[in-house]
Amino acid sequence: MKLLHSILLRIAIATIVCVLASCSTAGPKVVFHSFEFNANWDSPDIEVLDYKYGNSKNPGTHPPDWAYETGQIAQRSATGGYMLLGDFLYVKWRLKGASKIYEANVDLRSRLPKNMLDNTIYFVVRGPQLYVYLITPKHLPPGAPSNGLRMYGSRIIKTLYPD
Repeated sequence: MKLLHSILLRIAIATIVCVLASCSTAGPKVVFHSFEFNANWDSPDIEVLDYKYGNSKNPGTHPPDWAYETGQIAQRSATGGYMLLGDFLYVKWRLKGASKIYEANVDLRSRLPKNMLDNTIYFVVRGPQLYVYLITPKHLPPGAPSNGLRMYGSRIIKTLYPD
């Protein structure tokens, strides 16, 4: 009986060690959060040509294949839920009526808070400049002025890019 107890105890300890080791292993982080943009509202003078939020395969984090094939990249997108936390944001755009193309690749790894639960990554393009915001789940105090974003005017927002 003691031998069986000893074996079961060792198996339990080995299992706990394996579980703890797998929890601490660095790798892709899945978090409940959102990614959005709306160039029609926020950037009507530009045309989004491409975008990619991290390596997520979730619809809305990048244009679908048919959009590339037809040249019809959506000018707004929204997706959320449990998905890979993006470590970068790539955006390519042009000013309407102009031929010059702009692009930016923002490294998000050091810019995001440790707790991304219920936060939204949101980008806006103003002329040749990309702006990336963190829309928090917290609301502005009553009577505080709007933060300027049409969709999230009552939320607390932090600028992630540019510095």
